[in-house]
Amino acid sequence: MTDLVALGINHTGAAVDLRERLAVSDDERSALLEALEHEAQLREAMVVSTCNRVEIYGVSDDPKGSGSAALEVLARTKSVPSTELRQAAFVRESFDAARHIFRVASSLESIVIGEPQILGQVKAGYQHAKDHGRVGPVLDRCLSLAFKGAKRVRTETEIARGGASVPSVAVDLATSIFGELSDSAVLVVGAGEMAQAAAVHLRAAGVPEVVVVNRSVERGQALAREVQGRFEPWDRLEAELARADVVISSTGSRLPIIDRAMLKPVMSKRRQRPLFLVDIAVPRDVASDVTRVNHVFLYNVDDLQSIVHDNLRSRQGEARRAEALVDEEVQGFVTWMRSRAVGPLIGSLQGRARGIVDAEVARALAKLPDLDPAGRKVVKKLGAAIAQKLMHAPMAAVRQGANGPVKGRDGADLADALSILFALDEPDPAAQAKARARAQSAKDQATAEPASAKAAEPS
Repeated sequence: MTDLVALGINHTGAAVDLRERLAVSDDERSALLEALEHEAQLREAMVVSTCNRVEIYGVSDDPKGSGSAALEVLARTKSVPSTELRQAAFVRESFDAARHIFRVASSLESIVIGEPQILGQVKAGYQHAKDHGRVGPVLDRCLSLAFKGAKRVRTETEIARGGASVPSVAVDLATSIFGELSDSAVLVVGAGEMAQAAAVHLRAAGVPEVVVVNRSVERGQALAREVQGRFEPWDRLEAELARADVVISSTGSRLPIIDRAMLKPVMSKRRQRPLFLVDIAVPRDVASDVTRVNHVFLYNVDDLQSIVHDNLRSRQGEARRAEALVDEEVQGFVTWMRSRAVGPLIGSLQGRARGIVDAEVARALAKLPDLDPAGRKVVKKLGAAIAQKLMHAPMAAVRQGANGPVKGRDGADLADALSILFALDEPDPAAQAKARARAQSAKDQATAEPASAKAAEPS
């Protein structure tokens, strides 16, 4: 039966090193989606790739098999050993997959519970897949309800109180080390969504001037204007590193932009003044070897966990409320999925019943050649009425099971039992008999045609 599957890696089981190696760029998404369709047999698929997760959501006739195959596709695409990926990865199916997707969209699976960026990132992955024809009815319904659930979480709870996010936690970390930032020189590298959020939080924390360095002059200048800061072009990066106390970096670079070789001359100019680097990009902007340079202190997204735990403790009550809201929306999706599966099942059951009735009525009427038309009509109605009454209770139970348990029995179990008891997955004997009869009739007609043609020839 067609069902949902969610798989991949995230910050709960994979270190930043693996996450950055598996990060999927916009240019890679289309090819990956195509491979997932043809090699992992995913009828529908989308990819979510952020600093904290690389996840695939899909629909398959064999969720377990497709989930395993999709991990192999991801590993090969990113040149990561499949054994290494499997050790850190998860695969969830059906209800568990739906619940995971809803929780991700609502930020309940984020490093910082309540952070706002993840919803936009999930929407971007969904829209990309939709634009490339990879979203069908199941993912469309699932993500639509997940977005609805995320909106309810943000409007009906205070989980997002204070606008918590990875950038805000990075600023909190800087504040905890330096105290007031009003006397600190602060540099933001990058001008994307995460860098923008960091710059806004820095300004709110009292930083008098935020310096922005970015490759795109237009975007960098726009961010500098937004926070009443100063823009410097990319070739001024080393010079700004030499004067900064705090650096928060988040660019889209696939390789580190700050490394030990760059910082050695920079630090010699600083005369033992410490440099505090917070790298919130994945793939990472700052190479890990910079910590070998004296007076350089580096933090990445995984190092923010202690602050995050404090954040979570203060929001546990709101998180529980949010989880209850998400579970309500998940149940709505599960009910829809079950209802969607019940229709074909009931159609198969009705078809099987009609086939049996028609065959038995035809057999009975063949033994009653003298029965008048009125009597034949009564026999046919009798057969149909018996079939309808016998099928009413099981069909009603399965329909009710789509909305929840029936007398303690899960709706999916009832549907499976019905399919087994009435052999709905096996060929219909009546249909097979009709097919054989049609084939024989066609054969007889084909045999008769040459003889007829021969008789019609002139002597």
